[in-house]
Amino acid sequence: MPTRPADRLPVEHATMSFRAWHSTPNVMPRAHTHTDLEFNLPIGGDLEYFFAGRFLHVPEGHLAVFWAGVPHRLIARDAGIEYLCMTLPLGWFLSWRIGGDFVGRLLSGALISRPASVVEREMFARWASDFDPGSGNPVPERIPMIEVEACLRRLALESPGKVTVNAPGGAIFGTQAERLAAHVSERYREPDLSAHGIAKVLGLHEKYTLTLFREACGMTLWDYVTRLRVSHAQRLLITTDWAVERIALESGFASPGRFFAAFKAQTGGITPRRYRVQSR
Repeated sequence: MPTRPADRLPVEHATMSFRAWHSTPNVMPRAHTHTDLEFNLPIGGDLEYFFAGRFLHVPEGHLAVFWAGVPHRLIARDAGIEYLCMTLPLGWFLSWRIGGDFVGRLLSGALISRPASVVEREMFARWASDFDPGSGNPVPERIPMIEVEACLRRLALESPGKVTVNAPGGAIFGTQAERLAAHVSERYREPDLSAHGIAKVLGLHEKYTLTLFREACGMTLWDYVTRLRVSHAQRLLITTDWAVERIALESGFASPGRFFAAFKAQTGGITPRRYRVQSR
């Protein structure tokens, strides 16, 4: 298994669109977020992500789907690997009204993964070709969109019990760092959350706790807490009609003012109300 780098860089925000591509995945120097659904299909090797407080392993040939509004970072990949990747605007996905708890799982930070069928591998490769401007064979966007919807509906029927929740890791990452990230991911909605309190619960020194998290996860502890709170607020803005002020408090912010500032910083200047309108 490849080793994980220990970069010391902040989280960044990105905006994607409906597109697919075939390329070599690069280890990410920092975590990022975007508001789309993301699909990964590794070819010729495995991927490892830091995602939603966990270190997750995506094996070769598995189709993985997740909501990229949660901070995520590719932290390791096998040598010589390629992958097929697609991003789908969240609003399109929600408009399809896929039943069951599939939507809720994804918006709550699940990464759903299972072995891709031969047909899915071929279809994914075709999507990458459809979106390649150099292919010489442009395809109307609606065709792959219909195929993606069908793929997700099938996955929704098959997904119970197949959500990735753990991944193998080295001793330090499989114990202290992963326990730390998991603890923060469970308690980020508490407005009085503090580094001192976290360290005390885990039996660690406060300074060591902050250093460990940054080295393992590629961002500071408070960058991560803020990103989780904003992601939680995004989900509530999409799925409820609650007032923005209530959402701020439910997401762990001590005041609406702090919420507005953090939300705009993480979304490139978009206000919570504007985000709600754009996502519906």
